[in-house]
Amino acid sequence: MLVFVRIDDRLIHGQVVEGWVNYLKATCILVADDKVAANALQRSIMEISVPHGLKVFIGAVADISEQVRSATLSAERMILLFSNPFDALRALKAGLPCPALNIGGMHYVPGKRKLLDVLAVDEGDLKALQEIVAMGVKVDVQTVPTERPLPLEKVFKICLRAADRGQ
Repeated sequence: MLVFVRIDDRLIHGQVVEGWVNYLKATCILVADDKVAANALQRSIMEISVPHGLKVFIGAVADISEQVRSATLSAERMILLFSNPFDALRALKAGLPCPALNIGGMHYVPGKRKLLDVLAVDEGDLKALQEIVAMGVKVDVQTVPTERPLPLEKVFKICLRAADRGQ
C-alpha cells in the first residue's frame, strides 16, 4: 500500500528515514528517478543509508510507477520519493494512484525563485505543480511529520500577492 508520496530533491535522507518512515510505519522506500537509477554508485549509497530491515527499490520513473501499480509490493507500507515535480507528473499521467503529494524540499539553485525556505521553483516546476493540482491531487509543503502542512495553493496565493506588491 502506498502510504506517502513526496517530492524531495535530496531523496533519501534523515527527514525521510528518521521522521516519515517511523511516523508512517513504512516498510519500504521507493525512489523513482531516471538519473539515480542509471548511476550505480548513487544507488548503492542510497541503499546502504537506510536502516536494516527497511526495503529500498530504486528505479526509473516508469519502472517504479509500474511496480506500485502491480501487486508485488501490496503488503508493504510504501513511501514513494521523486526528486522533482516533472517526474511526479509523469508518474501520475502513467496512472500512478496518488490522492495527495507532499513537497519536502525543492531547494534553491541559480535560476529558481525561492518561495519558501524549502521550496524554490522555476517556470517549469510551477507549470508541473499546477498541472498536478489541476489533476485533483492535494499538494502540501511539509518537511517533517511534526510540522503543520501548508497547502501549495496557499503558498501560490501568498507569492502572487507579494509579487503584485513588488516584493
